[in-house]
Amino acid sequence: MPDYTEDPDVRLMLAFQRGDEEAFAALVTKYQRSVLGTIYRYTGDRDACDDLAQDIFVRVWNARASYAPSAKFGTWLFRIVTNMCLNEIRDRRLRRTLPLVEDDLLGAGAERAHERPTQVVRREELREQVREALSRLPPNQRLALILDKFEDLSYEEIAARMSLTTMAVKSLLFRARASLKVELAAYLDVKPD
Repeated sequence: MPDYTEDPDVRLMLAFQRGDEEAFAALVTKYQRSVLGTIYRYTGDRDACDDLAQDIFVRVWNARASYAPSAKFGTWLFRIVTNMCLNEIRDRRLRRTLPLVEDDLLGAGAERAHERPTQVVRREELREQVREALSRLPPNQRLALILDKFEDLSYEEIAARMSLTTMAVKSLLFRARASLKVELAAYLDVKPD
């Protein structure tokens, strides 16, 4: 089994395990934004983000006594995030829409000021169709796609976070993209296979 104690975040968690609460604060500071982003992109529910993130960090706090580095800290943490998101979806049978593209990814506001009203309507219609199509994907496909597109993780990193093989991740992403291609064919002027 590999030695993960060289990972600086594993070292912080081990310091926290020995009673250094500042080490825990450092981990929260480092990962909070990424955890919140993943939760939001997965659930599409801003109200649930803070509560779910707090629950996740409470789990990390409670796990300090039994923590044993079996992976990089980020991998271990995002397994918790993934499981909590999947549980949240199952428990609430969440069928809300997800934001696909955030405003800052669409370009500067000045560029949009020159758009024709029909372009604005078409873009908003496409965004809504993509959100709806994403919300209909099975939870594992949706999470794999979010980790791939929004977190920009490699197949190996996604596999580690989702406790899957790399081949399983590739399969999930292939099926997710194929489903989206079929659902969005009319909006993207592409023909489904």
